[in-house]
Amino acid sequence: MIYLLSVIFVFSVLVFFHELGHFLAAKLFGVRVERFSIGYPPRLFGVKIGETDYCISAIPFGGYVKLAGMVDESLDTEIKGEPWEFNSKPAWQKAIIISAGVIMNVILAIVILVGILYVKGEPVIPITTVGYVQDGSVAQKAGLQRFDKIVAINNQPVKTWNEIQQLYIANLGKEITFTVERDSQLLKLVLSRDNLGEEGSENLGIAPMIPAIVGDVVPGYPAEKAGLQKGDKIVAINGQPIRDWMDMTDIVSKSAGKPMQFQIERNGSLLTVEVTPKAVNEVGPDGESKIVGKIGISAIAFVERRPLSFGQALTKGWEQAKFTSAMMVKTLYWLVTGKKSAKEVIGGPIMIGKMAGDFAKTGFVNLLELLAYLSLMLAIINILPLPVLDGGHLVMIIIEGITGKPIPTKVKVAIQQVGMALMLMLILFVIYNDISRIFF
Repeated sequence: MIYLLSVIFVFSVLVFFHELGHFLAAKLFGVRVERFSIGYPPRLFGVKIGETDYCISAIPFGGYVKLAGMVDESLDTEIKGEPWEFNSKPAWQKAIIISAGVIMNVILAIVILVGILYVKGEPVIPITTVGYVQDGSVAQKAGLQRFDKIVAINNQPVKTWNEIQQLYIANLGKEITFTVERDSQLLKLVLSRDNLGEEGSENLGIAPMIPAIVGDVVPGYPAEKAGLQKGDKIVAINGQPIRDWMDMTDIVSKSAGKPMQFQIERNGSLLTVEVTPKAVNEVGPDGESKIVGKIGISAIAFVERRPLSFGQALTKGWEQAKFTSAMMVKTLYWLVTGKKSAKEVIGGPIMIGKMAGDFAKTGFVNLLELLAYLSLMLAIINILPLPVLDGGHLVMIIIEGITGKPIPTKVKVAIQQVGMALMLMLILFVIYNDISRIFF
């Protein structure tokens, strides 16, 4: 149920604010709004208030505002030349009306991000030591190892994991040099452009070193039965020192059903408890299942929340929105140039629904943050110069403004028909793609 409610919430908010942008801009310039639709035609049900029909339509992956005197998704060709019609307005006003949905999505994203940063503070992982390196990753090819402390990227100092991620993404496409501290020595590790052109290169393939401190304890699992508590630091297992969370999980996963002596630090005192990991059938990344040991604990959230003034939150929120948008544009570029496959990049309603449900489980604030990123993605997609999308309408307005002549109605209708057909094909593809990625 949480997945269904989350996806309804996310889609409703995104579509409502996007179409609200068009609606308000149209009203500002005196254009009559005939329909405010959540979803694409055909119309299912709604209510008419004044001159506007507020309705729900059949295809739920979007929405539109029907403006008098405009050929759009409804394929209505009735243009009378009345002063309240869209087609009667100057090109600059039409361009603002068409762009208003995208602008509203950007504003919504920034407002959400700024609000979260101001109320909750900036999330910071205050560590630059590597705790995990994925096999075959670009990090491994660059020579990064566990317990390397990253001190700079391309000679820019880093003090938090956030800065590592941001600088890596910002330098994608260039040669990247990591300065790391290993065994009290400084080393230069170079990641070549060849590696950065590989599939999945935007994922560096490393994770921060997480201390072996107990976060949540799962009811009914061995940890709870043994008396482990939130905040306990695991310092040794069967006499073997534990350096971080990875050390602990490696030992536990290989010891299903075997009693183990955990030495823990609690409130400055050392305690020893016996824990027998539960045997659990787990499917690995290679798709094969195997029996692993689990004791039922999660890592403590190793994130600091640094308070921000409103001005700082505004600046950080804007930077976050700008950085995320740039990354989305870069991903689209990779898709167009063939560096990324459509199957790898494109996600649809099912994938968004799964993400929304997963984020909602971790808290409403996290769901709002996802909503902000999806709002930016919707803005970027909608401004693309493709039929049916706002960018496609904007191209026709620009052409009319340059030539000084209106594009024939028949041509506009044909463009919209082609666009609707392509949109339907895209919807079917992304649904198939979502099912393949999630279930297969």
